[in-house]
Amino acid sequence: MKIVNIKITKLFDILDYDIPLENEENLKIITGPNGFGKTMILNIIYNLFSQRFSFFQKLVFKEIVLDFDNNVSVKVNKKIKDKDKFEISFRFFDGNKKEEEFVCNDESDIISFDVEKNIKNLESINSYQTFKVHLIKEQRLFKETEEKNGYMTDTIQEYAKELKQEIFSKLLEKSFHISQDLDGSFPKRLLSETGKLTAEEFNHRFSILKDKQNKLKEYGLSESEQEVPDFDEENAKVLLVYLKDTEKKIGAFDKLLTKLELFINILNDRRFTFKSIKIHKEKGFTFWTDQGKELSLTDLSSGEQHEVVLLYELIFKTEENTLVLIDEPEISLHITWQKEFLNDILRIIDLQKMQVIVATHSPQIINGRWDLVYNLEKAKN
Repeated sequence: MKIVNIKITKLFDILDYDIPLENEENLKIITGPNGFGKTMILNIIYNLFSQRFSFFQKLVFKEIVLDFDNNVSVKVNKKIKDKDKFEISFRFFDGNKKEEEFVCNDESDIISFDVEKNIKNLESINSYQTFKVHLIKEQRLFKETEEKNGYMTDTIQEYAKELKQEIFSKLLEKSFHISQDLDGSFPKRLLSETGKLTAEEFNHRFSILKDKQNKLKEYGLSESEQEVPDFDEENAKVLLVYLKDTEKKIGAFDKLLTKLELFINILNDRRFTFKSIKIHKEKGFTFWTDQGKELSLTDLSSGEQHEVVLLYELIFKTEENTLVLIDEPEISLHITWQKEFLNDILRIIDLQKMQVIVATHSPQIINGRWDLVYNLEKAKN
């Protein structure tokens, strides 16, 4: 499910926008001067689908309408009754049929508004409840730790730890358990195997496995090399079962390998000054100088950290079929890096199968793709 349009009436009591979001690239860029509501539009979408409804209590607007490609619409209306009184209604539509509505008349209503508790016909708003939104904020270099409320830490260090845990879970939890299950049932599956295997198919499939094994070794995720036996017609059945098992064991890493490759390739293509990134199963990722010296992650420049954090969020912290909102990706980035952003994000969209809305001031981020742009200033005029 994707958002195809967002319409906002009387934002800040002044601005009216009708923003089409649907295109082949699944990417929309919103631009305009300060004060025209670029960041606010992202926050409206994020807070609505994160069920942070108290956000709309303070926001000045008349109506917000979001339309989806499955004919579902969500409408939020606000009426000011007097200085301290307001009425906010949340309405869910399926096509032309009004399905559900909830009206908040005061602060306690809006704070207590819970979709699951207050909307009776849950089936009618299933699309709304399951819609996933991820916001990448303007301030990206510091984040609050999960262990200590209010304690801020360097984001780049937290993400290196997260990647270490992701690698650990694949190595121990998934790959190890798959190996255990397959090894335990090997004799039974060997006896019941009825498939055929030719020498050509054997060589092709093992070539693919060898490439994956080399990548795992390169990233420090495996210390052993894949032994490739010679094809033997007499033992073809044994080789077929062994081949299937090995594909399943290494297949546990397929998605992670694809993400790691894209992450590393983009960062090393950036040609960080005299340094490059490496994947490390004990540290997640590290940076090394051309002279072979390991750097502290916080020794990277502000621009380099912004680049790493932004790419990590896009590649590792978003799920498929998610709407990703990115606020000012150009922050601290060199102009040449800004010009590469669009190519990078299109590659990531293709991998993650997601929709992206970007708010930016930078013509370098747009990089000539004005067909993807909605200009808030022109819309007002």
